[in-house]
Amino acid sequence: MNITQEKVSDLNSILKVKLGPVDYQQRVDTQLKELQRKASMPGFRPGKVPFGMVKKMYGKSVLSDEVNKVLNNSVTEFISSNKIEIIGQPIPALNQNDKLNWDTQQEFEFAFELGHAPEFNVEIEQEPFEYKMIKVEDALIDKEIEDMQRRYGKVTNPEQVEKNDLVFGDFIELDSDGNELENGIKKTSTIATDKIKSEQALASLIGLNKGNHLVVDPHDLSNNATDLAGMLGVTPAQAESMSSNFRFTITNISRVQPSELNEELYNKVYGDSVNSIEEFRAKIKGEMSNMFNADSDKYFLTRVVAGLVKKHDIQLPEDFLKRWLLFVNEKEINATQIDKEFPVYAERLRTQMVINKIIRQNGIEVKEQDIRNFVKDLVSKQFASYNGTEMEESDLDDTVTRVLKNEKEYNRIVEKMYDDKLLELLKSKLKLNFTEVSFEDFYHQH
Repeated sequence: MNITQEKVSDLNSILKVKLGPVDYQQRVDTQLKELQRKASMPGFRPGKVPFGMVKKMYGKSVLSDEVNKVLNNSVTEFISSNKIEIIGQPIPALNQNDKLNWDTQQEFEFAFELGHAPEFNVEIEQEPFEYKMIKVEDALIDKEIEDMQRRYGKVTNPEQVEKNDLVFGDFIELDSDGNELENGIKKTSTIATDKIKSEQALASLIGLNKGNHLVVDPHDLSNNATDLAGMLGVTPAQAESMSSNFRFTITNISRVQPSELNEELYNKVYGDSVNSIEEFRAKIKGEMSNMFNADSDKYFLTRVVAGLVKKHDIQLPEDFLKRWLLFVNEKEINATQIDKEFPVYAERLRTQMVINKIIRQNGIEVKEQDIRNFVKDLVSKQFASYNGTEMEESDLDDTVTRVLKNEKEYNRIVEKMYDDKLLELLKSKLKLNFTEVSFEDFYHQH
């Protein structure tokens, strides 16, 4: 085997691999003998089919498979042992497989394109940086209390529609004369009065009783085609183009009678740890502060990394990356789509490269025991919160093991832990100027 690397530019190179029988023949013979052992053909006992016949039947496909296995392993090993930092994956140079003859060829040469990660170091300067915090104002607490009162309120079924009721009924599509449309849409559904788009439609519904009906343009009931589609049992495209009116007949009305603001509500929400309105508001404020602080951290991290990406002007092997994206997604995307979407992809790639570089430069790592301890702490706190007691140690360990076996959940946890460590590092590196802003200002700024 012979592997050579030819540099095309700072960000591109060609890897050439030459293979001969010494590299693959033993693997081919082993596979063919295994097939011979399992082969069953008329006129021969199982496992006694002549080797020559097996080779004639399967030799070409086995040769192709084993050469490709050796090829992929050798390329991976070469990149790893030479510490070549690549972006994406090696992709075969164009049209080379058209020249292969698996019947007679013994010496093979393959070429791969490599896209190289650019060399750069991330410089985090000790400079002032504004860290925006959301002020938990009384109006926010009041709104949260109102929502809790409704959430823990009593559901009633009044006779007459009022604002904020949920109205159950039957929709029937009408023709241009106001009669039931033959083969038209019929759907039992609901109308949430607090989400009705048209003030006129809302006014027409308020005051109606069970059994009453009204004729309405369905577009007046919803702000978007997706919600309207769900209401009428059609696709969003059908909802968007719909021009018919509907007769809606009320069958039932649901209303939430808000819970009174007293110890009964406090205990429903927080147990017996809260006994007064002052403690209730303080508890809500603390929870909202924690939630808002997490959003402030996320926004801070995003802004810092975006600034570092812009500062370092990272160059990418763009032509290679476009070919690679087309190669790995050939059945799902075409070159035109890649050209259109590439700027967004490139920006995300640069962002991840900056994050990875900061992590490596500063020796940030998340060990397996750290991950287990993190999940263990999370599970034990959740269990205590819901049950008021501590989980048995053996049950806790089993739960942690089960959580970490879920690959998607495992990756999410590791990503969260790296983000936390990265956030801690950046906070320590920058001189933060903490600024309190209103809820509206914070969430409308980005």
